[in-house]
Amino acid sequence: MDDLMNARQVARLLGLHENWVYDQAAAGNLPSYKFGGTRRFRRDDIDAWLAAHREGGQHAAGASEPPLPAAAPRRPRAATQAALFAE
Repeated sequence: MDDLMNARQVARLLGLHENWVYDQAAAGNLPSYKFGGTRRFRRDDIDAWLAAHREGGQHAAGASEPPLPAAAPRRPRAATQAALFAE
């Protein structure tokens, strides 16, 4: 089945950590299939999940999945180094 993806591929697609993908799938918030000890994801299911969780969009059928985590703002490298050595 060419449309099945593993958690690492889904994490890259979503721009999230692989552990987040596993946690959400195990909780039933992210659609997945488990074959023995292996969890797989259909690309069509992930695309539909993304569409349902688009900012300002409606959740599917009253589901209460958590929103995608917001990315933390990044400080420029020079500012980070200056802050480390300021003390």
